Amino acid sequence: MDDEGERLRAECERLREEVGGLRSQVEQRRAAAVSTDVPGPAFEGAAGDARKGTDGAPVARVPQEPPPAPDPYAPTGADASAAHPRFAGVSRRGLLVAGGAVVVAGGGAAAALLAQDDGSSASPRPRPSRPRPRPVTSIPAHPTIRRLATLKGHSGTLGGVWFSPDGRTLVSTEADVGNLRLWDVPAHRRIGAPLTSAFVSFQSVAISSDGRTLATGGADRAQFWQLPSLHRSGRSLSLPDRTQRPFEVVAFSPDGRTLAAGGTNEPGGDVVRLWDVASRGQRGEPLTGHEGGVEGLLFSPDGKTLAVSSHVGDGVVRLWDVASRRRRGEPLTGHEGGVGAMAFSPDSGTLAVSASVGGDGVVRLWDTATATRRGKPLRARTVGVSALAYSGDGKTIVTLGFYSGLVLRFWDAATHKERAKPLELASLSQPTAFTADGLTLATGSYDDNAIRLWRIE
Repeated sequence: MDDEGERLRAECERLREEVGGLRSQVEQRRAAAVSTDVPGPAFEGAAGDARKGTDGAPVARVPQEPPPAPDPYAPTGADASAAHPRFAGVSRRGLLVAGGAVVVAGGGAAAALLAQDDGSSASPRPRPSRPRPRPVTSIPAHPTIRRLATLKGHSGTLGGVWFSPDGRTLVSTEADVGNLRLWDVPAHRRIGAPLTSAFVSFQSVAISSDGRTLATGGADRAQFWQLPSLHRSGRSLSLPDRTQRPFEVVAFSPDGRTLAAGGTNEPGGDVVRLWDVASRGQRGEPLTGHEGGVEGLLFSPDGKTLAVSSHVGDGVVRLWDVASRRRRGEPLTGHEGGVGAMAFSPDSGTLAVSASVGGDGVVRLWDTATATRRGKPLRARTVGVSALAYSGDGKTIVTLGFYSGLVLRFWDAATHKERAKPLELASLSQPTAFTADGLTLATGSYDDNAIRLWRIE
């Protein structure tokens, strides 16, 4: 394109931003309606009813009339602290499945400026002050599941759901169009107006550890947004070659200073790049050699390791030393049907990797220092595992898989044995996500485009 063409394109984009900003302001003023369901039973049935699961063991059902419970997010001490800043996410093309906070990869879409204010001339609204919860570090010995609320507002098919690191904010997107919403998890309500665009879908989302910045990835660029205002924050990331797709998956480092981004259609194999969030420049050389498409990115809690999943055969995960940019050990293989979800243990020493939906329902545990298997795998006996998470104390692994409905299973992280009866949710839902402590679950529905929040107690 010649200089005149570039000038006209830039002017067109500037005008779109101005119009989009005005439209966003109008939408925010109109966004007063809130739609939520009163918390209720997960499904019809006699209280305390139980039946056998896929392995013949009793499966606990959710009571029809759950007893009232105190707000699980209310602080229990004067010096309540933030939840563990641990992410867990992985994606497959067009289908997002993860534990903790998820990372989406979807189909390609033409780049377009989003209809939203970039915040360059308007001061962002101050972030509301709210008490932070004292982290719950363990899964109860005999866990139960309670539905907290049903969140409504999406008209299109859900594309993904992500929790903020502290579990108090939920981000949801639609699969086919650019429609992103924020939800207040403790209050069970929407936050402000949605972030919308008629031209581009949000293929991936990442939330910084302090909960103040949202990154969205698309086919040819990544953009940053202030939370909760959703005002544009600085310039976007992009590459000159628009035939590449370098931002289909994005993930923040635990300190929020680095954004990892990966994609497909790059010469010589798929590439992961690390970007400096402050300067918007690349950090070092790209991480190369990910054949078959980068589908998931996950930093360890200590920020020293980056796990990259790609769909090659039965699914491959590569571990990278972030400081040296070197691969750590051999690729992690054997995940039938591809990788479904990944989660690091709180001490960063173990990576749990599940087979995807349609896979064998097996979770393999890997030593992150040696890239070797650690003990026997967890056999969930479900059709794949769509989400998994470690408890805050690292003693329990929670898996979510499919059979006749969603099935939660609880595993002893040391012995790799089930430590409690599985819990069944009578629902076939996607997408799904856990909070970092593994205690709160979000499930999306293709039937009514609603999101249901659940609490393990």
